Amino acid sequence: MRTTLKDIAELAGVSTTTVSRILNGRESGLPIREATRQKVLAVAAELHYKPNLMARALRGGSSSLVGVIAQNITSLFHSQVIRGINQTTVSRGYRMFLGHVQRSTGIALDYGSIFEQSHVDGILILGEWEGDDEALDTLMYRHQHVVGVTDRVSPRRFPGVHTNNHIGVRLALDHLRELGHSRIACVSDPSIQDGKMRIELYQEYMRQQGFEEHIQARVTPRTFEASCQLGRQLFAEAEQPTAVFAATDAIAIGLLQAAFQRGVAVPRQVSIVGYDDIDVAAFTIPPLTTIRQPGIEMGQAAAALLLDMIEQEIDRDEIEDIVMTPTLVVRQSTAPPRST
Repeated sequence: MRTTLKDIAELAGVSTTTVSRILNGRESGLPIREATRQKVLAVAAELHYKPNLMARALRGGSSSLVGVIAQNITSLFHSQVIRGINQTTVSRGYRMFLGHVQRSTGIALDYGSIFEQSHVDGILILGEWEGDDEALDTLMYRHQHVVGVTDRVSPRRFPGVHTNNHIGVRLALDHLRELGHSRIACVSDPSIQDGKMRIELYQEYMRQQGFEEHIQARVTPRTFEASCQLGRQLFAEAEQPTAVFAATDAIAIGLLQAAFQRGVAVPRQVSIVGYDDIDVAAFTIPPLTTIRQPGIEMGQAAAALLLDMIEQEIDRDEIEDIVMTPTLVVRQSTAPPRST
């Protein structure tokens, strides 16, 4: 049976009110002796007491629950962000309630209702899903505190944490250009806003550098399988690029596998640059040069922003986006083209 405050009070020899004040961190005009505080905490630990967060919320207090609506929990980059969210929520005395929506607005709204019934204190939206404007309006109507993280390219109707795509794409392409590459292809997933933007930034860069005749933008879902299939087609063509900018590491890893299957040596015959710096990027063969988005730090920042809004009662209209700067991580998947 669940341990109650009354059970702890009886064993510690104090009132239920005193136990509640100690375990909930509430102060009042009447001080509590440190010896009493330590005794109550020891009894609570001995009885494995767990607070009833739902009951606390129903009484008008904080539930200490944060809902996370994740576009895709199988994304290795999003898993980094979730780890950062969890680290911050736990360190500040909250718990994370995770929902996987698979880019479905219907599922997202279902989780929004579940979070509402569970009296979560705020919601983090991780990633995007198609046709989300009406769904976001509904979520923001139901929940006062909402913060987004990753997969955004401009300010929205609620604050968010993301990285500067302009800087990231330029770092990748400058690296390839400085190695001597001009025949650079781009492979991206345009079904998400940052994937679409990275294609546009690539095309703009190629025109600015006078490489317009070599513009080659290919599209694929950002999965290992789909990008590998596209890569097999790309590396079988007569006019192959000497370098490929992949808009995600998942796409880059699929291209690495495709090159292996086609007998195309990386980086001797083709250089590949990814985007994200997921955990496995350093362990591919060869290790992947990539643009690092600080996933864990982004999750930590988004969670901290949400909890500050909750605890300080800050309206979302008063908060500006946190835009982080990506960095280039050079490994062994890039080298000068063979002709140089």
